[in-house]
Amino acid sequence: MSTTAMRTIGALLFFTLLDGCNNAVTAAAIVAQQGDAAVTHDASAGTWTLTAGGASLTLALDPSRDFGIVSLVSASGTSWTTSVAADSTVRVGTRSLALGNRAAGFAYRDVAVGARGRGLQLDATFRLAADELTVTRHYAIVSGSPSFEAWTTYEGTGTSIGDLNALQITVPNGLVRWLTGLQGDTANVPTDSAFTLQQQTLAGGQAFSLGATHRASEKHVPWFAIDGARDEFYAALMWSGAWSAAINRGGTGMAITVGLAPMTTTVKGDVDGPHVVFGVAPGGAAAGTAALRSYVLDGIRDGRPIVPLVTYNTWFAYGTEIDEASMRAEMERAAALGVELFVIDAGWYSGTGAAGPFDFDAGLGNWTADPARFPNGLAPLSAYAHSLGLRFGLWVEPERVNLSLVGGPGVEESWLATEGEQYGSDHSGQICLANAAARQWLMDRLTALIDEVQPDYLKWDNNMFVNCDRAGHDHGATDGNFAHTSALYGMLSQLRERYPSLLIENVSGGGNRLDVGMLRFTDVAWMDDRTAPSVHVRHNLQGLGSVFPPAYLLSFVTDHDTEPLHDSPDLSLYFRSRMGGALGLCFRGDAFTDDENAGMAREIGIYKAARLTISVAAGSLLTKQAAPEGGPSWDVLQESTAAHDQLVVSAVQSDTGVEMINIKPTDLQPDATYEVHSVDSGILGTATGAALMTDGIDVQESPNSAAHILIITARQ
Repeated sequence: MSTTAMRTIGALLFFTLLDGCNNAVTAAAIVAQQGDAAVTHDASAGTWTLTAGGASLTLALDPSRDFGIVSLVSASGTSWTTSVAADSTVRVGTRSLALGNRAAGFAYRDVAVGARGRGLQLDATFRLAADELTVTRHYAIVSGSPSFEAWTTYEGTGTSIGDLNALQITVPNGLVRWLTGLQGDTANVPTDSAFTLQQQTLAGGQAFSLGATHRASEKHVPWFAIDGARDEFYAALMWSGAWSAAINRGGTGMAITVGLAPMTTTVKGDVDGPHVVFGVAPGGAAAGTAALRSYVLDGIRDGRPIVPLVTYNTWFAYGTEIDEASMRAEMERAAALGVELFVIDAGWYSGTGAAGPFDFDAGLGNWTADPARFPNGLAPLSAYAHSLGLRFGLWVEPERVNLSLVGGPGVEESWLATEGEQYGSDHSGQICLANAAARQWLMDRLTALIDEVQPDYLKWDNNMFVNCDRAGHDHGATDGNFAHTSALYGMLSQLRERYPSLLIENVSGGGNRLDVGMLRFTDVAWMDDRTAPSVHVRHNLQGLGSVFPPAYLLSFVTDHDTEPLHDSPDLSLYFRSRMGGALGLCFRGDAFTDDENAGMAREIGIYKAARLTISVAAGSLLTKQAAPEGGPSWDVLQESTAAHDQLVVSAVQSDTGVEMINIKPTDLQPDATYEVHSVDSGILGTATGAALMTDGIDVQESPNSAAHILIITARQ
């Protein structure tokens, strides 16, 4: 739907609601409301206020004054702004302008309020007449989450704009927390710098920056939080490409700027800038994580659930050495274990394996199943999976092609992205999605494949990225990253609309494209090609779980050299280290005894029982983050529902010299009675929430496994 259409619908709803108030606009009149989410208008003050989850954001929006944030107040009553100021800027030509500033030439046009999915949306529109540019600032809220989603739409016919800003705001000083990104291809890097929680108190005058030059989470995950005395401020950029954030501590507080990396683009029709979610929640780090989780589920996903299926994937077990017979046999074994989704990874197409069993680049861009290995195509495998009660998934990498296929039937060389006249690889090229012909060709291939095979799940991979500066691709010299990312969202949106029940996995050479905005289009995310040892997986889950719903985060149990599944010293540890998120399996099922298969099936059953909570939970670390060196003797992760009536607590012992840990769950209902259940020992007892938070639960070293799982449930 176009911005203009959305504004018109919003205006109609706005006037309809005013008619319900006898056409009289009074101070702080309620314009729209859904649950505890509301938009009010104070005509005498010239302000509009959005309220949700107990937090309120008041905006100066009136022809008689400059646009800006008047206040951001948390449910605790704490003010998180230090002055009235515009919350976004844009560079128009060579001028950097504060949005809605009258001296800069902005003229207030109108405000519209309307329904948006499960929540509400406010659109404030301004006109920059001298530049023939219309600018609309959008805000969205949902009931139950003290979060505000904001973004800007630009409408014009050739205006040059740049350095698109998502949010600027000055907040009180506090401890800054952030999360490192994947740190490049970590498959062969023996460190745990990826997805590590960091924190720092800035000194007066100190500046701090985060960002990425290609994909969102290559260096840092696009999220940060600030611990206040009573609240947690958080901000997450919903952008999968290059971005930047700066925090500067000055005399009045911490000045925050979040947006795209420096670039210039030309407005042709409507151009959307990046979205950002920000908010304030009473409490500490866990409260901010829970608040963001709530907005993800109802605001970004519009209530579409995250269901972490027990997933079998072929890659680490088979590579490209797959065929119809071996896949049918593996499906049968997977189904017997309790697997719910079977995914054929890279290598199903013609031409793979030229340089070895894990060479999936050869043949990349060939959208035809290899007739020698799959003489009947892939549709019969999909049907066979369904007959076994399994869902069927398929790997694709639409944005990349082997150079040997370029110029043949289909892919044109002119579609390939170049940066400094280089492809970025000597064997493969990136298809620039900003090129309309290339994008349509890819959509045709994708939809034809989906229609033929009928998969339930699509694993969308991306193993290289260059910032295209090639002429002729409907972008300029500096906005190739912006154009490609925007087009990617368009393609994913088309797939979501055409195949509403299709599940999509977000994977990018591991977790290079992890941002909360991808939760609008994708249902699960692969974290890291290093899916062992188990302590590394827990490290990733615990770090990323501070930002993303744990159920979104996928990792695999593999038959690793250091953690073998056959004659395993601790099978439960290896499985339970992956149970905090989406549980994946990747091994050859014919390598194990009946007893070992029974043990695996038992662990999968434990996961399915815990998943009732994990699928809607937010994560909270009760110890330091797990790490192979210098980590805690026990690492403990709590995952709880929004009502804190169901919890899954995972505790793993790393130091055999520390035989016990006392675990104190947090944020329980003090007066409620909880039943504490160990998946190994059964019911341990009951206690009030207050008692559990004060006295804790003693977990002792076990001779059976270093991994312990407690399921804590409030009695009705």
